[in-house]
Amino acid sequence: MNIFKRPRIGLALGGGSAKGLAHIGVIKVFEEEGIPIDVIAGTSIGSIVGGLYALNPDPLYLENKARVFINSDAFRDLRLEKFNRNQSGGWFGRIKSRLKDGLTVAESLMKPSIVPREPTENIFKELFENKEFSDTRIPFACISLDLLSGNDVIFTAGPLWKATMASSAIPGIFPKVEYENYVLVDGGVTANVPIQAARALGADIVIGVILGRQLSPPGELSSALEVILRSEELARFKLFRLTLEEADFIIDIELPDIHWTEFGRIDELIQRGESTTRSVLDGVRKTIRGRGIFPRIFRR
Repeated sequence: MNIFKRPRIGLALGGGSAKGLAHIGVIKVFEEEGIPIDVIAGTSIGSIVGGLYALNPDPLYLENKARVFINSDAFRDLRLEKFNRNQSGGWFGRIKSRLKDGLTVAESLMKPSIVPREPTENIFKELFENKEFSDTRIPFACISLDLLSGNDVIFTAGPLWKATMASSAIPGIFPKVEYENYVLVDGGVTANVPIQAARALGADIVIGVILGRQLSPPGELSSALEVILRSEELARFKLFRLTLEEADFIIDIELPDIHWTEFGRIDELIQRGESTTRSVLDGVRKTIRGRGIFPRIFRR
């Protein structure tokens, strides 16, 4: 090992649906400030942004691709607007609300997923075409959860559209992905920020990007269902905080006022990603300097 070699920097992009467009702002600032991205990993929307950037490491291309994507017929066919009922608490809060009014219960009993498979597949095939992990110019990984074994699955090979679709498959909402011997759903269930995936790619320093870390309001907790859902949410939140400890630095983009379906707010989301990243640049640089030559040797 060459102790004088620059440490490899990995960017781990977390999930958050539309809020993940803020990742574009993070990447733009890294590019402008000359902070290299040697490897990139993503979960859910982070896998989409990360995969596109890994294929073509150009922030302008990434931004333009996102704009074309959210204005495409394939995206409109998802009909995500039906989920926008001004609920708080992200996608989990929205599920709670729909469970309470009975819609999700009925749909989940009659269908394998609320959003059909065909328009979902069309989205990912339109985004990534026939590209594979081997086509990326930056080493890339994305993470999904296998419902059979309970293990996280880190994808580093194969078709990008299928891996990112699996990484983004919010349980029950989007269709699960059957691939090889796995039955896969959104990696954010257990690893919302794919820090271990970035490490697996050889990153010495992992900078995680999260899209807010606040718990949703508890609600009235007046029914058994609300108690069950709140308990599960707290368990997920504690797991989330534990995984964050594995990162060398966290960029926390607070977006409590933006609904997970509001892809049309792309300009604001990118700007908020940029402004948050600029506000913590000193910390990012200090972390990179501090994990230089000798800390790499004695890393735990």
